[in-house]
Order: sequence, then structure tokens, then C-alpha cells
Amino acid sequence: MKGRWKILFLLVFLIPLVATVKVHAIENSECLECHGDVVDEERFKASVHGMNEIACTDCHAGVEKLNYEEDVPHPTPLKVDCSQCHEDEADSFQEGVHADLGDDGPKCQTCHNPHYTKYTASKLSFERNRETCLKCHDPEEGHEFLPAKKLHFETVGCSACHSKAGGMVRLIPYNILKEKPVSGEELAKALGVDPDALLERYDANHSGKLETGEIEKLIKDAEAKGIRFSLKGEIVSQADPSLHQIESEGISQCLKCHSEKAKIFDHVVLSLSKSDGSTADIPVDKKFLMSIYPIRFYMIDATRITILDIIGALIVLGGVAFAGGHCTIRILTIPLRRKKKEEQ
Repeated sequence: MKGRWKILFLLVFLIPLVATVKVHAIENSECLECHGDVVDEERFKASVHGMNEIACTDCHAGVEKLNYEEDVPHPTPLKVDCSQCHEDEADSFQEGVHADLGDDGPKCQTCHNPHYTKYTASKLSFERNRETCLKCHDPEEGHEFLPAKKLHFETVGCSACHSKAGGMVRLIPYNILKEKPVSGEELAKALGVDPDALLERYDANHSGKLETGEIEKLIKDAEAKGIRFSLKGEIVSQADPSLHQIESEGISQCLKCHSEKAKIFDHVVLSLSKSDGSTADIPVDKKFLMSIYPIRFYMIDATRITILDIIGALIVLGGVAFAGGHCTIRILTIPLRRKKKEEQ
């Protein structure tokens, strides 16, 4: 009897409730019946919000139901509060210079298209600079102190110098001949391992970081599978919400980066791109940057290659020793040369 009452309860109360919720929920497809000319459904599905199954009404929270008896079936205007989900990022933004500009300043959607934004971690730094900061800022202005501007703008992310997040060194598998990064998922698939599990596969001494010999083994294994690459290095901001706290005055002291003790070398990663645009960032021992492996990354006074320093020192000492020895022999043989001359 008790079992029958439970079944009756489900039929009378719960099932109608669930049905009601489903009926009154607003699907994205309903919104796109009117807004399909503004938002491309397929591009939205491929975006960060689309991949995470965010509904239109999750952001446009003012729409609770649609009333088709009205010309516009929902309240207008609609405002979006990104901080509902991105609270830490919003707090950091409010502490930065952009927030000081008020209504005339940039908003979240100025840099991040809410309908089509994808994960951008796998993009090269200059690509991210171009898609965000360079839409408003001319890098040639305000960087008078900076030598080799072109090199800095191509290999350093703007937020690495202009945000509170701090910088890090990112190493990317790069095909020099094709002049493009090697897909992290392609590389991992060839090695027979998930990108996130690559550290476990190659960290032979369980140090929690890939060291020089371990990276060299990874590269040799990849070459055996037909994937050849070098490693391209760049400086980007750490993946932290505080990167939205932008400061007008960035780092202008060379030694903040050009020093072996620079904090950016506390965070060195091998970055493997994923199909969704995110990355698997594998910690790397900073000593790898000082190895003889041909890395496309060099910083004066920071990434000194020890063996080359030794070779250079030996060459200098050898030159000095040769010159000194030659002069010494010439001085010691002066009497002999004089005597020989007199005999002639």
C-alpha cells in the first residue's frame, strides 16, 4: 500500500512540476528565431559559452518568459552582468585603469565577444595582443624606453607587463618550416598519451617538472613518430583573474626580466594546445632554458648557456695565452736573434 501511495505522489505532484519547468524554460533556439541574424548559432556553439552549454537567459537574466502578444516579447533594454559568473575577474577589472574611465572606458565585451569568444591560451602572444589590446592601443606610443620594439611586441604579451598577474615563460612546439605551432593534441596523440598526462609519462625522476634530458627524450620520441619541431618561447601573463587588473604604467625596468633571478623564470611551462583553444601547461625546469638545445628564446643576461660561457672563456684565455706566450718567446730570444744578426 505504501508503494502505491509513492507512485501516486509522483504522478500527481512531481511529474506535473517537472513538465511545467520544461514548458516554461526558454531554449536558445527560441531566442534565435528573432536574433539569428545577430548571433550565428553554430559559431555560438563553438564558443566558450556554447561549449559550456550556457543558455541565452543565463546571461540575459532579465528574460524569464516570452510574451508573444507584445511586439517585443521580453523586457528591454537587456543588461548583462558578467560578474554573476566571473566574479574574480570583475573585481580585478574594477581595480585597474580601465574601470577608472567609467562609461567611456572598455567593457568586458570590448575585448571578449560574448557570443563567439573561444579559449585563447593556445594562441601566440602577438595574436592575442592583436585581438584585444591593439584594437584600441598603438604599441608605438608610450614605449620610447623599449629597445628592439618589434621583437618585444612579437614575443611578449601586453598583460605580462601591464597587469598584476605577473609574467611566465611559455614554450610552444613550433614547426619552423611551416611557421606555425604544432598542435598539442596531435603531438600527444602521436606519443600515445593525453596532453594532461604527458608530465607523468616523461617525468622520470618525479620532480614535478620536465628537465632537460626528459624534454630531449620527448622530442626524440616525437621525431620517431614523424613530428619534428623546435620550441618557441614567449612571455605571457599567468592564467589568473588578476590579469584583468591593468595598469597604465607597465614594467619599464629591464632587470625585471633580463636577470637570472627574474620572477618570470619561476614559472616556465611547455604549453600543449587543445582543440577547444585551451592548453595543457606542463611545468619545466628553468635550467632547460640554459641548455644547448636550440630553443627559439633568448634573453640577454638571463638565459646564459653555461657550456657556451665556458667555451667562450677558454677561447679568450687561449687567445691571451697565445699572445702572451708569443711575446714571452720573442723577449727571451732577443739575444739569440742579435747574435745571429751579428754573425751575418
